Amino acid sequence: MQRRTIAGYMFISPLFLLFAIFIIYPIIFNIYVSFFEWNGIRPEMNFTGIENYINIFKDPVMVKIIRNFVVFAFFTIIIQAFLGISFASFFIRSIKGSDFYRTVFYIPVIATPAIIGNIFSRILETNRGQLNEALRAIGLDFLAMQWLADPKYALGCIIAINIWQWTGYSMLMYYANMLNIPSDIYEAATVDGARPYQQFFRITIPLLRSTHFTLFIMGALGSLKCFDLPYILTKGGPNYATEFFPTYINKKSFELFDQGGASALTVIMLVIAMIITLAQVMLYTRNNKDKELAER
Repeated sequence: MQRRTIAGYMFISPLFLLFAIFIIYPIIFNIYVSFFEWNGIRPEMNFTGIENYINIFKDPVMVKIIRNFVVFAFFTIIIQAFLGISFASFFIRSIKGSDFYRTVFYIPVIATPAIIGNIFSRILETNRGQLNEALRAIGLDFLAMQWLADPKYALGCIIAINIWQWTGYSMLMYYANMLNIPSDIYEAATVDGARPYQQFFRITIPLLRSTHFTLFIMGALGSLKCFDLPYILTKGGPNYATEFFPTYINKKSFELFDQGGASALTVIMLVIAMIITLAQVMLYTRNNKDKELAER
């Protein structure tokens, strides 16, 4: 028995070693650096205690970062979920060509944010962008704007692009879980005189609760680590209107050479991610308890 236990540990040791090197060590090192003043180049590091954390909370940019995160997360999660469940309800009816349309809706998910960012940067470009050119061509010159250069519209553009890319994923999640709902429930509801919209709101939506939870948590974590789109489209500008945690960390690290401040901001971002993950665990635990009580 002891030999088998040792053999088991030997089999998992390479994986644990990789996990320790690429996950555990960077986290510990980031926490360590967050208590120092260091530019990331010279070997000398000056211990400053919690000064980096104090400076972050005094930084006026942090207010904009948190606001951008909350606004981005709220609108992307709500709109993507609404569009996802709407399209899934449409495709679940097995209409002609639904397989083709599902594939088309899912194609943006496959593309990387870097590619999508470069494409939309050309579409939304002020002078020669396809969107403004099309508006001018049909006589709507007054609608041609500086989409990515105006603080009033930049964040909204990134939100719209993110929704366009990830709605297909939400649709597929809802569609897959709708297939798991027993048809007997709908047949019984039909016999009882329930109309389609009543079945949707009283059967479909409640039975997709676990999918709602999953998309909410994944959307919140995705919003927290959003980097590709804002970096490629606006680099966090204009005037920090599209600044997020990762873009500001990148700016502090490689433009301002403030590794201590960047590490402290990374730790704060990690704490927020842990809180979101804890909420996920609590939601799933509560959902499982509700299922157990319902089965008794």
